[in-house]
Amino acid sequence: MKDLEDILRARGRIQGPLVLATVVAVSGSAYRRPGARMLMHEEGWLAGGVSGGCLEGDIIRKAFFWTASGPRVLRYDSTGDNAEDEGGLSFALGCNGVVDVLLERWEPGPLDPLAFADEARRQSRRAVVATVYAGPANAVGARLLLRDNGVEVSNLSGPLRDAVRTAAGEALEVGRTWSGPCGGADVLVEVVDPPTPVVLFGGGFDVAPVVTQAAALGWHVTVVADKPIDTLRRRFPKAHAVVAAKAREIQEKVTLSSRTLAVVMTHSLPQDRELLARLLPLPLRYLGVLGPRSRTDRLLSELTPAPTPAQLEKLHAPIGLDLGGEGPDEVALSIVAEMRAVLADREGGKLRDRQAPIHTLAPPMARRLA
Repeated sequence: MKDLEDILRARGRIQGPLVLATVVAVSGSAYRRPGARMLMHEEGWLAGGVSGGCLEGDIIRKAFFWTASGPRVLRYDSTGDNAEDEGGLSFALGCNGVVDVLLERWEPGPLDPLAFADEARRQSRRAVVATVYAGPANAVGARLLLRDNGVEVSNLSGPLRDAVRTAAGEALEVGRTWSGPCGGADVLVEVVDPPTPVVLFGGGFDVAPVVTQAAALGWHVTVVADKPIDTLRRRFPKAHAVVAAKAREIQEKVTLSSRTLAVVMTHSLPQDRELLARLLPLPLRYLGVLGPRSRTDRLLSELTPAPTPAQLEKLHAPIGLDLGGEGPDEVALSIVAEMRAVLADREGGKLRDRQAPIHTLAPPMARRLA
């Protein structure tokens, strides 16, 4: 759902018929994963994308013709060395991947998947969008939409609905998107979480590029500093929220949860010490501290009680990946890259050294529900 906001904004600007393209399945190598979307008008592209640029042109040229009689799934196969004449669906790209793209006319209504997901995000709730893309002809494009507060909308019925509902419920619990067999059909079961919360503790000039880069990824960024609120708003215009608070006030004024990525970068030993004392016991997703290892070791040695091994395990200090960066912008890139790797449970190493597939979307229930 990375393109969600751009697509919804584009729809608000345009009148007339629209086609929504969604990547529903990927085999082998591909630039985008299931859930990537692109919005089109009869005059061309509006927002989003389904590849690195190699498929969009063909889809845009033919989208409205292909969807004249209803939703349609197109398979783009780039596994061969030479293009084959299969109606424009095979490309000699050398990517060694197969991408299935669902095309459908997009209209407002209770089964609008993006509006449903957007409402969930605004309420800070998790949602699941389950879309049938292969199986019974009358089921292609049918959906079940589910939020973690029990709100459910669907145009499925019978055993297929029951199977998809079970799969959506499990996805809602474990927070994992997958694509594959379910109840005699093929279904994309997509988890949509609220924007990742990032809390930056510090008001220096080096905080600004971290705000910019994190916000560009669609994360919700809050800056917390012991400075006047007007100063923070002026200094960090791209932050979604700014909070004027001392270290001892953060748990009263700032929401911190198991999804929060927290960064301590105040450049003040007393402030960092108190922040660490309050942040280390919390079940944060990520906690990083700016500065050399010796500085953080000193701060940790001064804490009472001493941090536990489990607390130290989640601490990233020195913060960031080893990119050799210098200056605020490059250091910010290192910090944001490490946070992204943590979210994906990756080490942040070189892809050329990775033996496993870059993207994995194994369905947790597919075999039981097929």
